[in-house]
Amino acid sequence: MEIHFVIADPAGNITAIVKDGVADDDYRSVAAAIMQDQQWKVEQVGFITKPKLGGEARLQMMGGEFCGNAARSFGKYIAQKTRKQEAVIEISGNSTPMRIETDPARGSAKAQMPCPLKIDELSVGLGSYPVVVFEGIVHLITEKKMPEPDDLKKLLSLLYQKYDAEAAGIMHLEKTAEEYRMTPAVHVRATDSLVYENSCGSGSVAAASYLALKQCEQTGAEQETCTYDIQQPGGCITASVTFSQGKITAASIDGAVSIGGEIAMEIGS
Repeated sequence: MEIHFVIADPAGNITAIVKDGVADDDYRSVAAAIMQDQQWKVEQVGFITKPKLGGEARLQMMGGEFCGNAARSFGKYIAQKTRKQEAVIEISGNSTPMRIETDPARGSAKAQMPCPLKIDELSVGLGSYPVVVFEGIVHLITEKKMPEPDDLKKLLSLLYQKYDAEAAGIMHLEKTAEEYRMTPAVHVRATDSLVYENSCGSGSVAAASYLALKQCEQTGAEQETCTYDIQQPGGCITASVTFSQGKITAASIDGAVSIGGEIAMEIGS
């Protein structure tokens, strides 16, 4: 089977967008074949499918998960095809269409992101971690060092026991004298893939939501829009959230996205 895809680079979180009509049952094998070929350094794979919710186009991620960077990438891809500066797209793990705004001068794409359903807490041993829960993915925030692989797998297992999610992330967040830095590790349940990603869009919103909650608790503000530039291994994502009366009511991510040319790949016999 020959497939055709394009490579998108949203802050280093390399995403393959597969253009062919691949059967659902083949998502896992096709995604694995693309990700195993090291020449592209792909961290995640999405498949273009027919829209279901009134959007211009739909991207189904390899494990049915939600991904903010993939949404930004797909939105820019569709905007370029239609010669517009915005697109309304659908993506798995999110029950409403998303508006993606592009800025050709900056080479950027901005996504109006789904808000967290809640900011929760996971108790582990003598400590606890904040957990930001979205539709389709949950993210645990740790300001300690990134857990060792065995401990990370234990945390992921605990997250899946507590939350019914298609994917889970461990976000190591730290503040230096000059900036916020984050290292993401994301596991997709259906494909059992764990990737130390170069950046994470939904993880950036999770970190911004956690930081905004702390900031508003310290200042006593009932409503505030907080914006954070979050440096990650592959680049910077700007995450903005509006905190109002104990909840996040609006969220977005912005940053550079590049779209490459079409690639043909033979898979299987």
